[in-house]
Amino acid sequence: MDKQRLFLFSQLFPGEKPEQKYGAFYRRKQRVLILAGVLGALLVLILCIHKAGEKKLSEEGTLQRKEWNEGTYEVILRGSSEHGEERIPFTITERKLTQEELEDMRKEAAERLSAEILNGNESLTVITHNLQLPGNLSGLPFQISWESSDAQIINSRGEITAEEIPEEGIQVSLFPKLVYDETTYIEEIPLRIYPESMTEEEIYRKELQELLLKTDEKDLEEKEVRLPGEMNGQPITWKEESKKTVFMIIPFWVMGMILLSFSLDRQLYEKERKREEEIRRTYPQFVSKLQLLIGAGMTPRNAFVRIGIEYERIRKEGGKKQYLYEEVVLAGFAFQNGKPETEVYRSFGRRCKERECSRLSFILAANLRQGNEKLLTLLTEETEMALSEQRYRARKCGEEAGTKLLFPMLLMLLVVMFLILLPAMGSFRTG
Repeated sequence: MDKQRLFLFSQLFPGEKPEQKYGAFYRRKQRVLILAGVLGALLVLILCIHKAGEKKLSEEGTLQRKEWNEGTYEVILRGSSEHGEERIPFTITERKLTQEELEDMRKEAAERLSAEILNGNESLTVITHNLQLPGNLSGLPFQISWESSDAQIINSRGEITAEEIPEEGIQVSLFPKLVYDETTYIEEIPLRIYPESMTEEEIYRKELQELLLKTDEKDLEEKEVRLPGEMNGQPITWKEESKKTVFMIIPFWVMGMILLSFSLDRQLYEKERKREEEIRRTYPQFVSKLQLLIGAGMTPRNAFVRIGIEYERIRKEGGKKQYLYEEVVLAGFAFQNGKPETEVYRSFGRRCKERECSRLSFILAANLRQGNEKLLTLLTEETEMALSEQRYRARKCGEEAGTKLLFPMLLMLLVVMFLILLPAMGSFRTG
C-alpha cells in the first residue's frame, strides 16, 4: 500500500482503520474504471456491428438500387488494377419507374430542380473539366434533358468531348429543357471551355469515373448495379471504403478513462484540502477551550480527555463531524491506553498537518520538560495569535469575494446605463 495515501486516509477517517478505507476507495475506483471500460468497449462493438451492417457492396460485386422516391445514395469505392488504386465516390441512382408506374403518378405535380453545374470549375467562363448536369427531379417522375450547341465540344451529359482546345478557349452553350406538365422552359447557359492538363493518375481516374457513369446509366430498371470487372482489357477489383468513425472513438474512450481516474484521485485530495481548511477554522475555538480548562486547574492531559468526551456527546446528539476534535478524541484514547504524553502531543501535531497544531503540540511537549509555570501565558498568546490569523483569513476571503463580484457588478452597471440611454436615444430620433 502507498504509505502516503494510507496516512491521508487515517487523517480523513480518524478512529477508523485506514487500511479498510484505503481498500474500499480503490475497490470503488476499480469498479468505476471497469464499468467505464466495459461500456466503452460495448459502444465500440455496437458501432463496429452497425458499420458492418451498412456495407452496400455485395461479394458478387453488386450494389442494390433504392426504389423510386427513396433517393439516391453514395458509396466510396476503391478501384484497383495494374494502374493502381483510386478512391472514387459513386452515386447510385434510384430505380427508374416503368411505364405503368408513370401512368399511376402522372397527375402528381411538383417540381424541384437542384443543379451544381460548375462541379469544381472556377466559373461558367472558365470551364476546364466535365460539368455535373442533373438528369431528374427529386421526388417526381419528371426528367431534365440537356442539349448542347456543339456536341463535338461538350455533350448533353456535360462531358467535354473536344480532343483539342485552343489556349484562348471555345465558346459554347448548353440548353437545359425542363418539362412540367404541358409547359416547357428552355434556358441558355453560355460556357467557355479551356484545355485541361492531366497527369496519368488523373487520366486513369477520369476513365474510372466515366466507366462507373456508363454502368449506372445502363439498365436503370434493374434493381442491382453490377460493377464492371475490367477496363481496357485489364481486370479491376472493387471494394467499398468504410468510414473510420469507430476508430476515432477509441482515443476519446482511452482519454476518458484516464480523466476519470484523475477525477477520482482529485476528489480524494479535495477532501484533504477541505479537512485542512476546517482544522484551521476550528483551531481558535479548540485552543480557547484548552486555555480555559488548564486555567481552571486541569492538566493538559485531562483537558484533552475532557474536550474529547464533550465532543463525542455532541456527536451522539446529532452534531457535525469536526476533524480537529476527531484527532483530540484519538489523543484522549492514546492517553487512556498509557502512551507517553510527549509522543501523543507530537502525533497530534503530525496528524493535523497544520502549522498551528504543530506549534501547540510543541508548547505542550515543552511544558512536560520545563514545567507549567509559563504554560498558561503561552496558551493565552497562542489563542490571541490564532484569533488574529482567523480574522486575517476572514478579511482575505472577503476581499476575494469582492473581486469575484466585480464582473457581475460591471454587467449590472452596463444594463443600467443602457436602460437610461435607451429612452434618450428614442426621444432624440423622434425629435
